[in-house]
Amino acid sequence: MEENQIKSEEYTLPFTVHSSYSFGMHVLLIIVIIVFVGVAFIPINDLGGIIFRLLCLVLGLFIAYAWIYSGVMKKTYLELTEQEISFKTMFISKRVNWDDIIDVQTFSMNNASFIGIMSKQTIKKRKNNFMTSLSESLGGGYTISIPLKSFPKAEPEKLFATIVLKVQEKVQEQDIEEEIINEMISEEKEEKVEKVTYSNPVTILLKALIISLISGTIYGVVAYILEVNLIIIPVLGMLGILFLYSKPSKEKGVNIIIRFFIGLFCALQFFVGALVTSLMLNLTYVESNGIWRSIFECITYMAEYPEEYMSYYLYAIGSFFIGAFFGCSFKIIRRISKIFMHKQNGFYIKREKRYISIYLTDYAGYNVNEEKIAITINPNVCLIEKDKKNILAFYIPEQVINDYNINIDVNGPERIFSNEKMYYKLNLGGSALQHLYGYTTTLILNKDNQVELIQLETD
Repeated sequence: MEENQIKSEEYTLPFTVHSSYSFGMHVLLIIVIIVFVGVAFIPINDLGGIIFRLLCLVLGLFIAYAWIYSGVMKKTYLELTEQEISFKTMFISKRVNWDDIIDVQTFSMNNASFIGIMSKQTIKKRKNNFMTSLSESLGGGYTISIPLKSFPKAEPEKLFATIVLKVQEKVQEQDIEEEIINEMISEEKEEKVEKVTYSNPVTILLKALIISLISGTIYGVVAYILEVNLIIIPVLGMLGILFLYSKPSKEKGVNIIIRFFIGLFCALQFFVGALVTSLMLNLTYVESNGIWRSIFECITYMAEYPEEYMSYYLYAIGSFFIGAFFGCSFKIIRRISKIFMHKQNGFYIKREKRYISIYLTDYAGYNVNEEKIAITINPNVCLIEKDKKNILAFYIPEQVINDYNINIDVNGPERIFSNEKMYYKLNLGGSALQHLYGYTTTLILNKDNQVELIQLETD
């Protein structure tokens, strides 16, 4: 590894790093494999038990294969050459040429850090649908997603800098200016926006009701046939309803009435499922008394004896609150959270692992439901002062402020001349040596181009 490192904070190419696990991780995976495979041999012979045992066996074998492939044989690898970047796991093998890369980002998912690489081809082929949104929510929106935890021998900052600098080098070689790349991204975003059809609330609620009824019916039929409560079915139905509501709806605030019905339809699936299962268990009674009377009597019974359907009630209550309040941010909650937030020189700072959010507006007054503008500043453009992981000052080039017509005149930021450039300095209450900030900076603006939030990453 040392042979590949140079003083300029990047790796020499070609550079290859293989996956590796710590001793504790090896022990943990072995224990998990033994538990799952052991459960598979417990003598449970009813249909639900057999299915459960098979799932445990499959999952145990899958984890064992993944452990041997990546942890023992170390076949998962990342390779950077002069021509391309290659990433191979037991499931995928991807190669992307440097000149095809249009964006490099760092992101966090489930407390794990990743480097996301987006190619021009991926952006062109992207479809604006439910599966795409579901994939992106699970971190699958990038052409290559590099899990840094799998490569502990690679230094994250050096790896990120190497990728970014190589992409910039290829861009310069082909005389492609940064403005052209930004224009391509903007045009693509505009095309995506144009494809969105904005529906009125009544149409959205009707579609949500249909999804709820269909999902609940499938849930009940599967429970009757397999005698297993597959809660994943109404969960997927809930995701479909939330996607249907959130995609065409741009809330300026929280619409209590619509939110109530969205939550109600998310909960309705469980009662529909219980109703369908009960009817299928009593088909003879349904034939003799009629479908509508049977439905009425079944609903009455569920209301009179809720203890027999307690699990359905609990699931439904949870789904109602998720559906009604998903994505909402209430001021009273932000005021309570504000009490426990870290404060530096008058600025409220929120830390999530390596990621830091600096609020330039009052945190309690920050409205996530309002339309925002996000501006991305490339690595090694801004300056930073820090002490270990504590950021003490942040500098944004005046040229960036002028190019985007940004208003960052909060608490009168200083104008500093450094490195032959003029910067706006955000003083966070300390001082240290200046150096280039090696990660992407994201500025969140309101509709008046006022910077409300700066999102950064630490080493």
